[in-house]
Amino acid sequence: MLTLSGLLSSCASLLSSFDSLRTNKLLITAHVQTDEIEHPSEVMKLPIGGQEMKFRKIPEFSQRSISGFEPFKTDDLEKDGYGALLQLDTKGRNALDLATRTYRGMVILTMVNAVPIDMIEIDQPITDGRFTIWRGLPKRTIDEMDKFYPRIKYMNPKSSSRFMDDMLPSTSKEKLNSRRDAKAAEAADKAAALDKERGIVRPERKAPKRKDIIPLEGFKLPST
Repeated sequence: MLTLSGLLSSCASLLSSFDSLRTNKLLITAHVQTDEIEHPSEVMKLPIGGQEMKFRKIPEFSQRSISGFEPFKTDDLEKDGYGALLQLDTKGRNALDLATRTYRGMVILTMVNAVPIDMIEIDQPITDGRFTIWRGLPKRTIDEMDKFYPRIKYMNPKSSSRFMDDMLPSTSKEKLNSRRDAKAAEAADKAAALDKERGIVRPERKAPKRKDIIPLEGFKLPST
């Protein structure tokens, strides 16, 4: 996937009109470019790179489909110096897969709180539900995302079975539990790092007895 430069400068006039939407909200949407004849009410037109580009108003996915994320620093010298890798749930993954197959050669515009921040060219299908925002996220947005989503590196799949299609939390309850577990894992890592700095060695937790472990793969019910 390729990032397209010049998006923020091209949309400078548009950004100022959305300043009031930046506060106390977290709305993340991804909109695919379209050249099809659609009803004007279903299309938004934006001046980008010296030309008018059309995007579908209805997003391919929104923040509701995010299961987890992993932020990273960008090379931008401006205040918006973060990007993020998003892990989508089943619904978001399927929608992104279909969009990247259908609109190959077009671009996907990412908006945060109705502000265009990044654009990528669709050069291949995205089948794993992982979508990257390469630039444009301020620290306050990362902090806000931390309130709702777990970091990917601390997420645990719901199952280790290769026969189950969806390993990631999809329902609101599953996402809440996933964030709770991820926060606990993150806290444990930080505590372990602090113990290491202080030279403290704590006894390792014992693994459960083998008879208590029920494997999901290859497991058969009694008498089968």
